[in-house]
Amino acid sequence: MKNPDGPQFACAQSSPAKDAESLRDAGFSPEAAEAIVTIDAAMVRIRRSLMRRESAAAILAELDPGLDLQKLDVMSAVMHWHPENDADAAREVTVGTVAERMGIDPSRASRLVADVVEAGYIRRMASQLDSRRIVLEPTDKGVAFGEEFRARKTAMMTAGMRRWTEAELVGFAALLERFSHWTRQGPDDRRT
Repeated sequence: MKNPDGPQFACAQSSPAKDAESLRDAGFSPEAAEAIVTIDAAMVRIRRSLMRRESAAAILAELDPGLDLQKLDVMSAVMHWHPENDADAAREVTVGTVAERMGIDPSRASRLVADVVEAGYIRRMASQLDSRRIVLEPTDKGVAFGEEFRARKTAMMTAGMRRWTEAELVGFAALLERFSHWTRQGPDDRRT
């Protein structure tokens, strides 16, 4: 049967009102349920924005039009821009490390690494810990590029968050960090 208000599939779709009702049924207050629905909508916008990565692409176009976003991710992995912890920040980077950090197949990582090596941003070296192993490290050109890229990215973030108060920034950072870990919990932990 056709839905007179729109496409046939519209009746099967979820709505923010239904989501809020489900959250209330799960024990959340009406205000908390609405807040979770708002967080979910914001996360969808963030995910879409991150997929496009328009800011990063614009910076790349200015600094080196020959680089794409995946090659930037290789450089990020090699230069430890966002390590998971202190041990991760100190570990030697191999093609396998790049694949792990980017969440891609090692053969794909190997091809991307080769492109970034050819562009002169990283180099292959013998490991200081095990000379049989090849590790990746940034070249002087790669370090200079990374510093300029991060300076421009920081300038963009500064412009976007200039009107936030210190309390808002500190509180948001703490809450966002806490929120970022919920996906690592087991399914049973998420239900409680």
